[in-house]
Amino acid sequence: MLPRVTIVTPTKNRRALLSETIGSVRAQTFHRWEHVIVDDGSDDGTDEMAEELARIDPRIRFLRREGERGGANVCRNIGIRAGRGDYVLFLDSDDLLEPGCLERRVAILDRNPDLDFITFQTAFFIREIGDQGYDRCPDLFGDDLTRFLSFETPWIISAPLWRRTTLERVGPFDETLLSWQDLELHVRALTMGVHYLRFPEIDHHVRWLNEVGRISADQRKSPAHLNGALAILEKFEHMVRDGPGMNWVRQRALCSLYFFVAERWAEAGNAGEALDVWRRIRVRSLGTRSLYGSGAVLLVAQARNIPCSRLTNKWKGWMRLRTNAELVPSGRAGATPRPTGRSPGDARPVRPAGSAAVRSD
Repeated sequence: MLPRVTIVTPTKNRRALLSETIGSVRAQTFHRWEHVIVDDGSDDGTDEMAEELARIDPRIRFLRREGERGGANVCRNIGIRAGRGDYVLFLDSDDLLEPGCLERRVAILDRNPDLDFITFQTAFFIREIGDQGYDRCPDLFGDDLTRFLSFETPWIISAPLWRRTTLERVGPFDETLLSWQDLELHVRALTMGVHYLRFPEIDHHVRWLNEVGRISADQRKSPAHLNGALAILEKFEHMVRDGPGMNWVRQRALCSLYFFVAERWAEAGNAGEALDVWRRIRVRSLGTRSLYGSGAVLLVAQARNIPCSRLTNKWKGWMRLRTNAELVPSGRAGATPRPTGRSPGDARPVRPAGSAAVRSD
């Protein structure tokens, strides 16, 4: 019997954590799944552990990434292509599913064939589930596209259950990007007008880790990452203009990101690059002359090490620019978790504008 759900997990040197993740998948009350684990070159015995579990449970499939290009999103694309399920879920190798996660998600998509994907809320933990008591972005109303453009990501990569046909229409992860790959996929999907629903119920848990392997702050400020960030901002703009259209709020969200990239150049003492980046809001008709001019003064001051951080933050507030945008959000970045008193039994669907009514009976 073919699987209904393909769970794709990229991994590298996560033997112990991956074992826990696989355990949460095997504990599902819904049994028609396959867990496609794609290894990105581990040397800690991950392959032996995963292959042993695959012999015990044939629903687990262990693949090795081949080719020079690596990274989580290369592995995710491999997993998508290898999968056979009608639905696809991306699960990182240190995160956990609650036992009823797949059963609940599959039932909703089965009953609502007009939906392209659904999302559920995330709870965070460090060592064990419940040690943080936080959930992900409890505000389920508003413009999710603007949230992504503002790096207030309304959901992370493990939150959606996708229809495979939708992912085929949206396209694979962009493997050429140095950063923002997860964000880019979600922005691309939203600008294409996909239909989806968000549920406030928590059904998966994300582990907060501070690992050496994660992209460092210095790497994020490197010329390669900054130039890559500039390219993706222009890509975002084209997606929005070709899709739902630009409005003032989306313009401001993009302007804030252009200014953030410009600030990183200014901090490096490169006023020329900083102004070149910031000038694009005028060239691309995103910001006014006064916004550009006042921002340019602050960038030059920063490049010359003139103390102006307090004034800059006040200016961002006056101009309705975000003050704490992140250059390279990981799957876990973009919003500060906050306590919630909601229990899983409080779940009610929230329908974004343009989505159809849900059937959950």
